[in-house]
Amino acid sequence: MIEWSTGALLLLLSAWKATWLKGEEKAKAVEESIEALEKIEEELKEKKYFEGEGIGYLDLALGWIAKWLPVMEKVGSMQLLKEKKFPAITSWISKFLSHPAIKDKLPPWDELVVYLDEKREARYNSYYPKQREN
Repeated sequence: MIEWSTGALLLLLSAWKATWLKGEEKAKAVEESIEALEKIEEELKEKKYFEGEGIGYLDLALGWIAKWLPVMEKVGSMQLLKEKKFPAITSWISKFLSHPAIKDKLPPWDELVVYLDEKREARYNSYYPKQREN
């Protein structure tokens, strides 16, 4: 259990970095994100939800993956969640987001994209400062 939960934390950190890094650093962050998704996929295989047949604590704790990871992909111009590679995760995302306890309770997609893009730009500009003209 520790290995895949560590994977969830690694996914959060590496996917965030991949939204604003560039070049080899971005490629490494994308690779780390995919490795983390592989650990989560393995845990979720053959399950409807993380704890079985119904939404549980782990689904709520990892619910950010369902909403925020696609936003990170959009803002970072990358693809992490390939349905063929991660069928259990993509199926879980669909079930999770359509569950009555979750559906219509999350912020709209476009607002999240604008919000994260502003955060990405600020982080990018602090990491890659523009050259000052003399």
